[in-house]
Amino acid sequence: MTMEWLILARATHFGACLLLFGVFAFDRGVATAALARGPANVAGYWCARMRWLSAGALVVVGVSGAAWFYLVAATMSGQTPTAAILAVVWDKTQFGVVWKLRLVIGLLVAAALAGSWFWQTRSTRRKKMIWVELALSGVLLGSLAWAGHGQVGQPAGAHLAADVLHLLVAGVWPAGLAPFALMWWKLRRAEDPARKSAQAALVSRFSAISLAAVAALTATGLVNAWYLVGTWANLFGQPYGWWLLAKITLFIGAVAIGAVNLLRLSPRLGAENEPEAGRAEAASKLQRNVGIEVWLAILIVVVVAVLGLLPPAIG
Repeated sequence: MTMEWLILARATHFGACLLLFGVFAFDRGVATAALARGPANVAGYWCARMRWLSAGALVVVGVSGAAWFYLVAATMSGQTPTAAILAVVWDKTQFGVVWKLRLVIGLLVAAALAGSWFWQTRSTRRKKMIWVELALSGVLLGSLAWAGHGQVGQPAGAHLAADVLHLLVAGVWPAGLAPFALMWWKLRRAEDPARKSAQAALVSRFSAISLAAVAALTATGLVNAWYLVGTWANLFGQPYGWWLLAKITLFIGAVAIGAVNLLRLSPRLGAENEPEAGRAEAASKLQRNVGIEVWLAILIVVVVAVLGLLPPAIG
């Protein structure tokens, strides 16, 4: 059962780190611009949700990180970890060193979050603090590369850099789908006429960022595959390759749904000759599709958690 719990801990930790960074990236890259002329109550709704989402994600990061460390110690020792075993893993292993650094970064994120809550009524200081939170949560997310295969191989520099970038881009999309879904749900229910322009801006901006993210994920994913798989034979003939194929399939599925949103549904939302009933139908379908994308993203995170425990297919 240890392996199953380890997969769960890794998946939960990855997901929470992605969401933590994704919330701030969405706020800076999408929400601020989309709500500049949108309904005031939606802007207030998003600010409140951002605070609670980031705080909740950080708590999950801490709990799942502790569980991950405990389970790794159990795996290394082959027994229930005692305080002495945990101390050895903490002080004498590379995994322990990485977790020490990540603990410091996590505490800095917590301090920044506390500052943001304190300055929530002072818009100028709060905006600056969000940039700090974005940077620190990005470091926390990117540092996961040192807990995976990105540190393996010679030369490791290009692989490690690609792994860090892959994580950060994934924090923008698909992790940004969760805050997008929240804001879209609120905008659909707003009665202010300004919601239409906010909806159009939200979809347009998020779609553009998502397209760039898909391109970057594809490029960095190819670099990672080069270092960890190497050949087509390894891709189809090794357990690591099979799980990677599962990840690629889920990724393609999420991209295909995103393409439908961008090419078929988004134009209907902004078309002047589209009847109100047609716009409402498109908005409903968009919300449904984003929900499906979120579930696909969750499955991708689970697959990533499994891949990190398997030996690379390249041998």
